[in-house]
Amino acid sequence: MVKALGILDLLAALILLSIAFNVKIPIAALIVIPICLFFKACISIFDIGGITDMGIVILIVLSIFISLPLWVLFIGAAVIGLKGIISLFT
Repeated sequence: MVKALGILDLLAALILLSIAFNVKIPIAALIVIPICLFFKACISIFDIGGITDMGIVILIVLSIFISLPLWVLFIGAAVIGLKGIISLFT
């Protein structure tokens, strides 16, 4: 189960990087991945992992409507990507 959630984190990092590099992403991915991250964050909302997931959900949703600075997207992708890699190896 932890490995599947780690893959979800890596997918969120990929979405943030795709948005930063102006790569077209299917709208279904822009809807499903943040919803899954939101539900995952609700499991442990007061944990640092849950707060991180909620922040990434906010970044993805905001990036749909407005253009965020690249450094914000890169930092978000790095944080959630590292969290996903750690989840895969534990």
